[in-house]
Amino acid sequence: MQNSKSRDSLALPEPGVIQLTVDAAGITSRAIRGMADIENGRPMQEDTILWMASTGKTVTAMAFMMLADEGKAALDDPASRYLPHFRHLYRKVVAPDGTETCVREKRTVTIRHLLSHTAGLEFLPGFFQKQELAYISLETQSHVYAASPLMFEPGTNWSYSNAGINVTGRIIEVITGESYEDFVRTRLFEKLGMHDTGYRLNAEQLARRAVGYGYDPEKKSWIRYGIIDQMRYLPYDDPARHAECGGGLFSTAADMARLAQMLANHGVFNGRRIISLESLREICRRQTPGTIEHAYGLGSDVGLVGHGGAWGTKMQVNLDQQQGALLLLQRIGDWPENPRMVCGW
Repeated sequence: MQNSKSRDSLALPEPGVIQLTVDAAGITSRAIRGMADIENGRPMQEDTILWMASTGKTVTAMAFMMLADEGKAALDDPASRYLPHFRHLYRKVVAPDGTETCVREKRTVTIRHLLSHTAGLEFLPGFFQKQELAYISLETQSHVYAASPLMFEPGTNWSYSNAGINVTGRIIEVITGESYEDFVRTRLFEKLGMHDTGYRLNAEQLARRAVGYGYDPEKKSWIRYGIIDQMRYLPYDDPARHAECGGGLFSTAADMARLAQMLANHGVFNGRRIISLESLREICRRQTPGTIEHAYGLGSDVGLVGHGGAWGTKMQVNLDQQQGALLLLQRIGDWPENPRMVCGW
């Protein structure tokens, strides 16, 4: 980290940074600095709306494990049990001369594979790289994913995949008979009092949204980007939008602190059991094959419940210590000084 003298030489004000620590009772420390919107002089606050991006993957894992707690599904269920179009999958095979062919996949894709990025699905098939996922239902997405060749045999390797998380979201819809968005809202967000968390924004929330920035080291200035990811095209308040489970979540520091508090309290919030401790431990247990270097849980890091997001968001909760930390930014690329998680794990 640079010293204060070098930091003072930067063009100020800076984009905002929020750092919170929590335990089973709530927020234990907070540090907030900088601006949610530099050009309009709006400071970063605990109720600033942030794009959580892949930090929301843990929400999808928790949503499924809540159903597993109720005996309605299991991690090792075949995806095809709920989505028949996943019965007949194909896998891409590359010959030594570079020739590509497709063969029928004999292994079954399970929900564990989908949540741990070991199913062999691409990050997103090429068709979706130029599409607005928020306007394509999870049902339609799941058919496209099933029709796209797998990159490897399920369970044998790891490749980061929003597609797998989105398929899990569709499975949740099939099991519950309601939209993924409605399920997580009523079963998780509302029970935790996370009223600013969801997959679309209303007009009042739009006014509180943080702008995304990138730092130009040559100009020593901040560049305003807005939100440019393919999953977050305007308008954010369109009721026709669908939830994008793999990276479409919006929230605030105050709301995410409630989620982290529930996790630190072993799945209990205000005396109400939300998810079992056994399921939380499974979420952060290594799920990837021991023969590969990458370690990953179920929509989560290993050892700590939580995940990072593309624009600098991060949640980590230590179940054993019953403590958690949140680092929340809205930035692309490197900062002249790198904010760090405020916990010492």
